[in-house]
Amino acid sequence: MKRFFLKFNILIVILLSLISIMTTRTGHCAEPTRIDPDYSKSESWLSLPASIDKDVDVFWIYPTVYTGKNHIAAIDEPQMVAGAKLTLITQAAVFGNSANIFAPFYRQANISVLGLDDLHKDQFLNVGKYDVRAAFNHYLRELNNGRPFIIAGHSQGSVIALTLIKELMSDPALRSKMIAAYTIGWSVTQADLDNYTFLKICETPDQTGCIITYNTVAEGYQKNAPTILTGSIGVNPLSWTTTSEKVPTSQNKGAVFFNMKGEVTATIPEYCSAQNIDGGIVVETKNPELMKQLPFDEGVYHIYDYSLFFENLKANAAERIKSYQSTR
Repeated sequence: MKRFFLKFNILIVILLSLISIMTTRTGHCAEPTRIDPDYSKSESWLSLPASIDKDVDVFWIYPTVYTGKNHIAAIDEPQMVAGAKLTLITQAAVFGNSANIFAPFYRQANISVLGLDDLHKDQFLNVGKYDVRAAFNHYLRELNNGRPFIIAGHSQGSVIALTLIKELMSDPALRSKMIAAYTIGWSVTQADLDNYTFLKICETPDQTGCIITYNTVAEGYQKNAPTILTGSIGVNPLSWTTTSEKVPTSQNKGAVFFNMKGEVTATIPEYCSAQNIDGGIVVETKNPELMKQLPFDEGVYHIYDYSLFFENLKANAAERIKSYQSTR
């Protein structure tokens, strides 16, 4: 009997070892997650201003840019670093004229994680949330110096931003410092508002302490967009309201398109209209050929959420900052 249990225990050890090896080879091993980023070091930051020349900050959380074979990337993974830097030009730049941009590197999950079961999916996504929470706490403690701030992101960055807001903004003192949050490329749902009553969706262009959220699609493609969840609420980036009114192209101050080097390839005023329909922002344009990079289905313009309304976003950030400052 003792020999049986000894053999049984040895078998269990061998099986566990094999599982560990197989998990590592299939990318489930969280090797990069074993080293927590040290946000007291400048190399842990994508953007860390050398000097502070504005009265307002933006805390930027970049979208999914890592496409490597592992499910998660370390913060110094070259392809992720390059992609994250590109977002400072193609997305976060809408805030650059108005605010100091702080942006942490975080251990990012690649898009394949969305195909895993909930347990493993949450395991990998939670690593990034943990990192950004640590970075934001360091920012508040060591870098912010009492300045009001905007929280902004896109895609996975907006998932993390929304989690951060849910966890921390129940504190009225901290919430009073948040000018607005731009959680673009992800959904804020009615259930979110019901469960976190301190969350507010922006209803006017100059409202503060609220969230701007939207996902762009062609008409009829809302169900094809994995970022549009049941009960999603969209803010129209041409009117900054949640109404279903179609806002014409004449209100579009300019779409800005970039190449993979971050160079502007086209700036087009009045490029597209926008209408809030069934949780998505439906856009219509005479030049859809400019939207060639579609990581999801045709008609899902996720990658262009910022580009399509680039100049409107830039103007709106400035307007909300001015509105916030006028009440202080």
